[in-house]
Amino acid sequence: MTANTSSATNTTSTTNTSSNERADLIESLQLQHAFLLQTAQGLTEEQVRTASTVSELTIASIIKHVTDTERDWFRFMLEGPEALEGQEVYDEDIDWDNLDEDMEDPRFVLSEDDTLPNLIAALGEVEATSVQILNEVDLDQSHELPPAPWFEAGSSRTNRRTALHMLAEIAQHCGHADIIREAIDGQKTMG
Repeated sequence: MTANTSSATNTTSTTNTSSNERADLIESLQLQHAFLLQTAQGLTEEQVRTASTVSELTIASIIKHVTDTERDWFRFMLEGPEALEGQEVYDEDIDWDNLDEDMEDPRFVLSEDDTLPNLIAALGEVEATSVQILNEVDLDQSHELPPAPWFEAGSSRTNRRTALHMLAEIAQHCGHADIIREAIDGQKTMG
């Protein structure tokens, strides 16, 4: 499967950012989405919800997580840390040293409405928004990061680094999904 990169050629330049950089970011994002969706091709609804390894992750839960996380972080590019307010994972009151082992990340929990067609459609909508943001946002603009144990207090991230972070996150989850797929039916989608 190849990613549709036609929208990557319609770029604008803001500040000193080259249109090539924007096109590269967009193409990379679309390619990672295509890799992720490829792991679900030909599977049944039951199979995409199957935790086929020791992990509780499923292909469907990974697609949901990538969609929700990308939506949040690309909103962060526009709104700063306010975009992440209300996210349980960024709640200042969480005692990370005494975290309940059974606490589920809601971004991985599937509802009955989280069917494969709905998850694919949601990812497509998020991708369209992300492409628009990448075409328009000032990649050099920086926002303070929300409080979390994995961020140094008071640190910030540029929009460029946020986009690169999302590419790395999606690529990591593509690998997870590929391993899950291989354990379901032996198919390798990335190798």
